[in-house]
Amino acid sequence: MWRKIAEKFEKYPSQIVVAKEFLRLGISVRNGKAYCDKIELVPTKIAEALDVDRKVVVSAIQNIESDEELRKVFSSLKPVANITEVARILGFGVLEVYAESHKVGIVAGITSILAKEGIPIRFILAEDPELSVESKLTIVTDGKIPGRLVDEFLKVDGVQKIVIS
Repeated sequence: MWRKIAEKFEKYPSQIVVAKEFLRLGISVRNGKAYCDKIELVPTKIAEALDVDRKVVVSAIQNIESDEELRKVFSSLKPVANITEVARILGFGVLEVYAESHKVGIVAGITSILAKEGIPIRFILAEDPELSVESKLTIVTDGKIPGRLVDEFLKVDGVQKIVIS
């Protein structure tokens, strides 16, 4: 899908910024407007947040809607709540796994270690490496994650770095 978006916006690099952020945040495009679920977002405010001109946001929305496949994708997007920071405040465990995104079995490997330890999982978010700076898997658990598990996590094929908080 990202290849299709890149092709559509290859002549408009500032519009790629808008499309990428819409995908990352789950901002949908419907009837010439941008939405966070049912809340309409103002192009001026989107432009300010992304450091682009308001016309770039409007043009990106128009380009998305002019392509049938992109219109279907972007009209179906929904925001995903990343509860990582809230979880830390509430005392839940947070595990961040930085890994090679093309490797198969990373989620299974990490979650099986947690299951073996009897640590319940409350939330999992895998960030798309084409939309994020780094490929990261975030797992929020019911309780704190013992530091002694770091070595086990690092043995999972493809895992590069672990952060526990």
